[in-house]
Amino acid sequence: HINIELVDSMNRTLVKERDVPGYDMSLYASKRMLAPSRDGKTKIPVDIVYRKSVMAEIEALLEPAPVHMCAYGAYGSCEEAAFSSSLLPLLDRGIVYAVAHVRGGGET
Repeated sequence: HINIELVDSMNRTLVKERDVPGYDMSLYASKRMLAPSRDGKTKIPVDIVYRKSVMAEIEALLEPAPVHMCAYGAYGSCEEAAFSSSLLPLLDRGIVYAVAHVRGGGET
């Protein structure tokens, strides 16, 4: 559970963390990137999560990464980043998981 200060929505405090058996947080990383739109005028926020060792190997070989991308952007709705243990087997097999925030506008 996370408390979010309403005055400053970027100020978040972790209140409770659930233990996930077999999960080692140090093996994974996430970051937000900005991808250019088709017309090149807009930057689209894209959150990615990956296994650190896989990304290091991909970057060392300068090869494209296999990616499973999700996107939703109707009616100003945005999909916030959240932890899901069901993604771990995908990440462990070398897949990068990405969420493109194509039209939401509420992401920061």
